[in-house]
Amino acid sequence: MAESTTTTHDGVDYRSILEGTRVENIWDAPKHQLLGLCTIALIAIFQPSSMTKTRSRSIALWVAILAVAASMPEITSIPILSTIVSTGTSYPYMIVIPHSFIAAASYRSKHGDDVHFIKSLFLAFFLYGFGGSIVSDLLMGLPVTAFSHVRIIPCYIVGWSLVWLFPFDIFYQQYNNSSSVLCYFLQACEAIDAVTTPMGRISRSARELQNKTSAPIVAGLFAGIGGAGLRHAVGESSSIEVLVTGFWKTLSYSVLWWWLAVRNCQDGTYDPFAGNITSEEERILLQEYNNCKSYGGSNMLRLIIVGSHTIWTILVGVGLVRGHPMVWLCKNVLVRIGTSLARFLQMGPALKSVAFKELVLVDEKVNDVEKKKKRNIKRKKSKKRD
Repeated sequence: MAESTTTTHDGVDYRSILEGTRVENIWDAPKHQLLGLCTIALIAIFQPSSMTKTRSRSIALWVAILAVAASMPEITSIPILSTIVSTGTSYPYMIVIPHSFIAAASYRSKHGDDVHFIKSLFLAFFLYGFGGSIVSDLLMGLPVTAFSHVRIIPCYIVGWSLVWLFPFDIFYQQYNNSSSVLCYFLQACEAIDAVTTPMGRISRSARELQNKTSAPIVAGLFAGIGGAGLRHAVGESSSIEVLVTGFWKTLSYSVLWWWLAVRNCQDGTYDPFAGNITSEEERILLQEYNNCKSYGGSNMLRLIIVGSHTIWTILVGVGLVRGHPMVWLCKNVLVRIGTSLARFLQMGPALKSVAFKELVLVDEKVNDVEKKKKRNIKRKKSKKRD
C-alpha cells in the first residue's frame, strides 16, 4: 500500500503549515514531540560550560543549534508547530513535562533542598503546577481534569523526578543557569502553557456550559491566575504586583480569545477576518476553519497568539524587552482612563482604593521627574548664556 503524501494528524494539515519542508508524513506527532524533547535534553546536558558563562555566548550557541536543526524539521519545526496546534485538543508531552519540571524546580528554589519529598511532590503540584486549572474547574462546576487526564499525573512525576532524582543534579543546575539552552527551552514551553491553559478553559466552558458569554472569560481568568492566587493566599508569594500583572495579562488574552474563537462561532453572519457572510456554504466553511464544534479557534489564530506570546517571553528573558504589551495597555491606558473618570465624577470609594492611590503617586512622581528635567534644562541654558 502506497504511503500517503499528506502530512496530517488529528485532522491538522501540517504540510500546509510547514510548506517548503522535506517532510512527507507524520505517523504519530506525540512521538516526534518526545523525540524533540529528548534532543533538547541532550543538548542541555552536553552544552559546553564555556558557552554558558555569558548570555551572548549562550545565544550564539542557540543560534548555531537552530541553524543546524533547520535541515532536520522532523525534530524541530514539526514538534514545535504540532505542539502549538495540538494544544487545542490535547496536552502535548513537550508542554506538560517541562511545565511539571518548572513547578517542581520553582518549589525547590523557594524552599531549598531539605524539604521532605512528599511535601515537595504534593505542594509543587497544587501551588506551582496545576492549581489554576483545579481552581477554574471547581469554581465553574466542571470535572477536574488535572486528576483525570491520562498524561498529567505520569508526566508530573517525570518532571518532579528530573528535578529531585536526576544524577549529578544536572537538569536543576542548568535550570538555574539563565544562560543555558535548557533555561530558554523551558521559558518557551512555560510561555506556551501559560497562554494555552486559559484558552483551553475558555473553549471547554463554551462547549459544556450554556452561558457562552461571561462564563468562558471567567473560566479563563480563573485558570490563568488561580495558581498565583493560591500562592498568595497561603503566603507562598507576598508580591501583589505579580498577581495584578497576571490578572491583566490573563484577562486581555481571555477576552481576545473569546472574541475571536467563541463569539466568532456564535455569530454565524459575521467573521472578523472575512467580513459579512452571505451564503450558507461560506458559513459552513468558516465554522470548519474556526473549529466551531469544539470552540477551539482556527489553527492559524492559535499559532499567531501562542507564537507571539512565546517569542515576547523569550525576548524578556534575554533582556531585549521589558514587561508585556497587554499589561501595559491595561495598566497605562484602560486603568488610567477609568481612574481619571472616577476622579472627575468624584466616585468616592474608587478614589480611596489602594490601586487608585498608587496610580496617583505614580503620576505625581512622573510629574516631579518631568519638572526636574525642565528645571535642569533651564539651568543649563542660563549657564550657557552667562
